[in-house]
Amino acid sequence: MHDKYRLLRHNIRNNLYNGIAWSIGYNFVMPFVGVLAAQMGAVNSHYALLSSVPALMTIIATLPASMIIEKFRQQRKILTGLLLFSRLCYLFMALLPLIHFNQIHSLIFLVGVYTAVSSIIGVAWQSMMGELIPANYRNRVFAQRNFWSSLSGMIVALFAGWAIDSVPYPYGYQIAFSLGFIASLFETWYFWRLRKPEDTTASSVAANESSSAPAKPAGRFSLKQNALSILSQYRMENSRPFYLFCVSAVVYIFSWQAAWPIYLKVKVDVLHASNMMMSWDAVAGSIGSLLGFGPWARFSDRKGNGLTVFLSALLLALTPLLWIHAPSMAWVIAYDFIGGFVTAGFTQSTFNRLLEIVASESRQQAIAIYTTLSQVSAIFAPIAGMKIYESLSYPVTMSLMSGLRIFGAFCFLVIVSRRFVSPFDNRLNYP
Repeated sequence: MHDKYRLLRHNIRNNLYNGIAWSIGYNFVMPFVGVLAAQMGAVNSHYALLSSVPALMTIIATLPASMIIEKFRQQRKILTGLLLFSRLCYLFMALLPLIHFNQIHSLIFLVGVYTAVSSIIGVAWQSMMGELIPANYRNRVFAQRNFWSSLSGMIVALFAGWAIDSVPYPYGYQIAFSLGFIASLFETWYFWRLRKPEDTTASSVAANESSSAPAKPAGRFSLKQNALSILSQYRMENSRPFYLFCVSAVVYIFSWQAAWPIYLKVKVDVLHASNMMMSWDAVAGSIGSLLGFGPWARFSDRKGNGLTVFLSALLLALTPLLWIHAPSMAWVIAYDFIGGFVTAGFTQSTFNRLLEIVASESRQQAIAIYTTLSQVSAIFAPIAGMKIYESLSYPVTMSLMSGLRIFGAFCFLVIVSRRFVSPFDNRLNYP
């Protein structure tokens, strides 16, 4: 029992440090991609592609990669390599200003590779967390991770925005993106240190098996047998709530992401936000998240993750209405503070809700399917959102986005019932 709690503390600590290192690396780079795109001459279609291309690459890569990775026993080694590969994109982005052709398309491609590979890692990470962190601890553990990740990211984004504006182009971007890559090395290290309970005995068991078991001849399998073997692994054992949750997520995420390129367009091209202003905007969202994680976690513990998903989604649906009046970046910063508070509840409860409703024996497959389906809308949503923005007036566009989100939020409400909610029965303190 003591060893069990010691391993749990080890994983909680390294998961926390991993989240902080990820946030530092991410906030040295990703908040400034939009401004860098503008520096490279981006137009409306490019802003939409910055969201759509990563989603398309995610759909192509996530499910097949998850199927392949799941066949390996030592998944952690593969995932660590993928994590390092994806963070190399930070370094490649730093070199883009030195390229004198197709800069904007190269940037879109690198963001796509980063997002797709990160999504593959995210699927496996979510599945791992379902095994490493007991349900009784999840809301508090992930609220703690999200709090410190947001705090560190807020500080980094503020510093990075000031530094980029203080140094002549392109050196500010190159320095910030390089620092983001260095932080990602620590992120990779702490991910590597995560341990499943069976990892501590896997080496000795493997040694005993190899010494006592007779050698098995290598088998020959036909292409048809290999295909059937792979397909048989994806016979889902999950119940109706999982499939309804996926449908609801597709509906809501489409309406959510349709507004993203419009927000970026307004900030960069309409309000002419500098890197420093983008930093303040990121900081405002981080502060909102910092204040939101704890209350949303406590609300989830009392009312359940299903109801929390609905309520946070409904509140998030109202934010486009605020953007109708956005005369300056000061107003936008205030809106993103509110959005950060609500988004904290939505992302946190969605993750925990998904772990509740998927069967443990097919958790990784289910999360891969959920991720793939939710990304389908992300291909078309930004393009559709920008087309609506170009065709309708700005107030009408924001009102339409809000209405679509409200409809999506009520889709989540449909699957919240007494027999679908799984409240925590046994609440334990930290070991």
